[in-house]
Amino acid sequence: MTPGWSEARLGAMPSLRWVPRLLVRAAVVALAGLALIPAMVSPALAHGRGTDATNYASRITAAPDLPGVSWAVYGGDELLEVTNETDVEVVVLGYDGEPYLRVGPDGVHENRSSPATYLNTDQYARVDVPPHADASAPPDWQRVAGGSSRAWHDHRIHFMSAVPHPEIAADPDTERIVPGFDRWEVPFIYDGREYAVAGELRWIPGPAPWPWLLLALPLTLPALLGLRTQPVATVAEDGEPVQRWPGLVKPAAVVLGLSVLANTSHLVDDLFAVPLPWSILAFAAGQTALFLALGAFGAWRAWQGGDGAFTALGVGAGAVLVGQGLLLLPVLTASQLASLLPDTAVRLIVAASIVQALPVGAAAVIGARRLLPDADHLGAKDEPAGTG
Repeated sequence: MTPGWSEARLGAMPSLRWVPRLLVRAAVVALAGLALIPAMVSPALAHGRGTDATNYASRITAAPDLPGVSWAVYGGDELLEVTNETDVEVVVLGYDGEPYLRVGPDGVHENRSSPATYLNTDQYARVDVPPHADASAPPDWQRVAGGSSRAWHDHRIHFMSAVPHPEIAADPDTERIVPGFDRWEVPFIYDGREYAVAGELRWIPGPAPWPWLLLALPLTLPALLGLRTQPVATVAEDGEPVQRWPGLVKPAAVVLGLSVLANTSHLVDDLFAVPLPWSILAFAAGQTALFLALGAFGAWRAWQGGDGAFTALGVGAGAVLVGQGLLLLPVLTASQLASLLPDTAVRLIVAASIVQALPVGAAAVIGARRLLPDADHLGAKDEPAGTG
């Protein structure tokens, strides 16, 4: 036995009588938060970061047969991309028929005189077009990138509002073509001839979030495997007796660490799933990396089991909950996901990032409370008067 500790002292430590009450309170808080999911998740979209999610699906239905020229839509309806691997330029026309974009052997050029150059920088054209931008003005070409591909927010392929169309809002559970988008067209010029790529915009309802949350919960429950273990007495560097609870903190640290590891897929998606400018991708990846670093540090610090292990565990679980769960809530209710992984894997990872806060958070709270300096007195508060 470590000096300064006795069997009587260890035996006097409070029991886990209060744990069921704590778990009930934690469950109530968590369920209240989960009840807010429908209010927090717009049924229309959630454009943000690498894993964009929406119920709008813009699909190409017709494109000219030009070898080396291909078209694609990313993020459901967010971006239209043209790839031109030929020696002849593709010139995409703007909303007034003016030259807007050139993609060819010399890279990508934008016409600074085209209003589309500015309108297409935002999903809903929430920008101020400069006075010099005039569709009737001579083109002012500026090279903006190398390569043979370019993606942009073309407002001809998506609904121009974050609020669903009234007919869709009235019946969001029915798949349909969005009114007015049974055939969209984007004209372009190739080798002196005008062509058009055409498509349709559909509303495709997504799944309910609850099955994913319930499916993910058992995957995170091993965080509580150490509840039946007991704290152990050790001696700190300064010779003072301290308590550790490795049996509880380590299973929770493993669950948190595995959650962080699974969420590195979001970091990959931020960088490679959607062909956005690198400045935007870098910002999204940096945000994801920050939350993952907090989660990883919490798991690592908790695994060590030293001072502050349970605090670090709680902070890490919170970082994963917010950064990889709540910020990506629309993934659970959207039909169109932008990810390199299958949709099932993406939804399961996000759901697990949310529900892990229940068992991992409970382990953090239980461990921190049990190892408080005045822990010997916590059990006494629950004893009826006159009992010893």
